[in-house]
Amino acid sequence: MKSKCATHYAPGERLSIQEVKTEYSSLSEHLCSRYFDFFPLPLMVVNSHRQIVFSNQAFLNAFGVDTLSSFLAKRPGEAMGCVYSGKEEGGCGTSMNCRECGAVQAIMESIIGKVQTEHDCQLLLKIGTDTAARDLRVFVSPWKAGDDTYYVVTLMDIEDEKRRRVLERIFFHDILNSAGGASGLIDMLLDEVPQESKEVVGIVKASLFGMVEEIQKQKQLLSMERNELTVSNMTLQGLEVVRTIAAELLSHPKAMGKTIIVDQNAINVVVYADYVLLRRVIVNMLMNALEATQEGGSVALGLKEEDGKAVFWVKNSTVMSESVKLQVFKRSFSTKGQDRGLGTYSIKLLTENYLDGEVGFSSEESGGTTFWVKLKQSESIPA
Repeated sequence: MKSKCATHYAPGERLSIQEVKTEYSSLSEHLCSRYFDFFPLPLMVVNSHRQIVFSNQAFLNAFGVDTLSSFLAKRPGEAMGCVYSGKEEGGCGTSMNCRECGAVQAIMESIIGKVQTEHDCQLLLKIGTDTAARDLRVFVSPWKAGDDTYYVVTLMDIEDEKRRRVLERIFFHDILNSAGGASGLIDMLLDEVPQESKEVVGIVKASLFGMVEEIQKQKQLLSMERNELTVSNMTLQGLEVVRTIAAELLSHPKAMGKTIIVDQNAINVVVYADYVLLRRVIVNMLMNALEATQEGGSVALGLKEEDGKAVFWVKNSTVMSESVKLQVFKRSFSTKGQDRGLGTYSIKLLTENYLDGEVGFSSEESGGTTFWVKLKQSESIPA
């Protein structure tokens, strides 16, 4: 083993090339190593000094080499060409920059805790005379092989995912700002246009409202699937929320020619929840009911107390088939065509994952279809 090296983060000591070759020979005979080439993602095995002892063919292909010999005993950053891997005598993992490296963090956490770890890593690589950036997700798992423990490091390219997220943020930010500006202009037009044109302007405003609702729904769906939503609970007057939503959606294009009724027996129940998320759940239930209702029909919604919980419900007269009932909460299932089916899925995801509630439905010939969500009442929330 080489003598102790100065480091700003991970230990710099390493085994000699001959010692690593001995480890390589031992792992080459291990049954598991024979199957690594079946794995489609780049994979390498490092020892407790973070030196590469073994890899699969996908790793070699990713970095344009034919055999492991050029990478053997190197550390991951050195093999991949990280621009910071040569800043210190100890190599990869020992510079100040390495403190922020997700790959080094994942490997060190796995070595210290003997646990599986995962980190995202932004690498800056020197390839010939060019500099290139790579976005990777790094998975590390301890592997007991004989008397020694090694660490299987798997690399997933997430460049497309990162780029898509940036484009999504730009898209949602810009288009919602534009829609907000257009809505303001339409409000001004309603005050200025002749009476005979107000109906047309009103239809345009309703269409714009519907478009903004759809954009907000998609934005929120992406966030909640990534567990990025922030929950801000507050005490809410449930019946006020129901009435506000019913009034807002009267002007939605899907409500044209239909009636939205707040049940006369609805009672106020105080709940402790995130207003934006609760509103999205009720809006989605109402939108689904409106889509299933023919022109001239009506949709009812209300609020009741049941078993100490607040039950928000939406009802329409359409009855679902048995096949639809069995698939209603699946992510992409819809009776309205391909690439739909996110409404009921998002109701379930938001209610169960973020509002700590329950969701369900009934659909019978005698009573139509009713979707409901149950939430804790405000007084049942511990102080």
